[in-house]
Amino acid sequence: PYSYARVIGIFHADVKYAKKPYHQMDFLWVHWFAVDEDHQFDLSKKRLPRVGFMDVSDECAFGFIDPANVIRAAHLIPAFNLGRTKNVEGLSRQEPDKNENWWRYYVGIFSDRDMFARFV
Repeated sequence: PYSYARVIGIFHADVKYAKKPYHQMDFLWVHWFAVDEDHQFDLSKKRLPRVGFMDVSDECAFGFIDPANVIRAAHLIPAFNLGRTKNVEGLSRQEPDKNENWWRYYVGIFSDRDMFARFV
């Protein structure tokens, strides 16, 4: 029921629109996750929601959002059994990761009672 993304950068810019004075605008640069269509989320079967990075060739894979629109951080658990991939490489990787991401991630809906309540 939510959109998930990895934050790549946090930015502040002094912007001016028309003849109005400059004001500071904060925004996040993100790499979006997409829901894994091959996996069915079902609490009764103890199946967590699963997401994966959108392919970098998709024009919607990256975006900018207002930090005020972020509800909260999410606990994403790598789907270790599905392994890693280089197919979704992007700017969000650190050097020690050798430009690899986990293929899929489970959304940790039990990280606290508030998070669980948002999903049921």
